[in-house]
Formats: sequence, structure tokens, C-alpha cells
Amino acid sequence: MNYTNNSGYIQELYDYAVCNGIPEACLFSKDNHKAYVRTAVDGYQKYSLFQHLFRGKYDTAVFTRMMSVDLRSRLGIMAGLSENENYASILLIEPPFTGKTGMKDYIRIAHPEDFSLLFHTVIYRLEEFEKFALEKRKPYLDEKTWYLYILATRMEEQGKGYGGKLLSVLRSFAGERGYRICLETNDPDNVGLYEHFGYRLVGQSRYQDVLDHFVMVYE
Repeated sequence: MNYTNNSGYIQELYDYAVCNGIPEACLFSKDNHKAYVRTAVDGYQKYSLFQHLFRGKYDTAVFTRMMSVDLRSRLGIMAGLSENENYASILLIEPPFTGKTGMKDYIRIAHPEDFSLLFHTVIYRLEEFEKFALEKRKPYLDEKTWYLYILATRMEEQGKGYGGKLLSVLRSFAGERGYRICLETNDPDNVGLYEHFGYRLVGQSRYQDVLDHFVMVYE
């Protein structure tokens, strides 16, 4: 994978975010990736995709380890914003044409205690879903399109507008710089939310006949 252009893209977003009220301490880095993990794990506990992957029995401990490995593998190639230093809500986004991370990347950054996790069945289920999802979003990815990887808000902080603030910063960044944003959701209720922020539904399908899948684009 070639990530030579990521640093320039990421710095562009970070400079814009800080100028628009996002504290520097909230930018995704090796120093705060654990805070991002905690918010993602809590915010996604009822999300349909992860309920499906865990067969309805969400395992916080396993998902925490999964998220830790995943986000450590993406340090330096993916940008992240939080609305404040409580990390109540987070947004993680990949610059255009960021390559897919996978098992080789996980092994490269894994701690000894991570190796048993890499062979967990949920990892393989997630890999299978990612193959499906990549094919669905691929037609909408180009040199001007960022991919919104994670948007999560801790359960007790949901409904307070934190996620909307991050989406607004991202929307103005994309609009002023001529970028597009592509995202996916598995929950039908989220489609209207994203439409409110200017996203357009461009693809709808079902994964294994049990999970809705929507692709949306802001341009």
C-alpha cells in the first residue's frame, strides 16, 4: 500500500478543523487513540452491524481489542476529530484512495496479547463484510473523495448534537475545498440523519439477506 499522499491530506483537514474550533488535543494521534477506541466501542454497542457480527451478544472486551488493533494500524493514514476533550463523539475519515488495511497490517503493529484476537471468528466475519462493503462503495471513490470510516457518540451523550457538529465541520471543509465524502450505514434510521446534512443516497442493498446496507455521498 502507498500512503505517501495521506500526510498532506490529513494536515489539510487538521489545519481547517483547528481554524474552525476543534482543539488540537482532539485530533487523532498515538497519544489519544485509546480515547477514540473507548468512544467507538461504547457508541456502537447497539449498532446493527456489530450486533450481527457478534450474533446478538455484543462483547465489549473483544471489540475493544479489535478497535485498538484497527486504529493503531491506521495511525498516520487516517484523520480523526473529536468535538471536545471529553471524546464524547468522534469522527474518523480516510483521505482519497487510502488502501484497505488487513491482517498483514494488524500483525505488523500487534502486541503479543493481540495475536489470539487476530484469529477470532468475529475478525473473519468483519473481513467478509468489508469485502462486500468495499465493492458497494468503490464506484463512488475517486481522487476527490474522502471515506467516512467511523462516526460514533457515547451512549449517554447521544442526542446532544456532538456528532452533528463534527459532520458540519466536515461538510464545510469538503464544500470549500471541492471534495466529496462517501459513507455507509447499516441502519435505515440513519439515512434521514445524513440526508439532513446534505448526503445523497446512491446505493442500497442487503448483506447476507439479514443486514441493510446504504451508501451515501456528500458533494
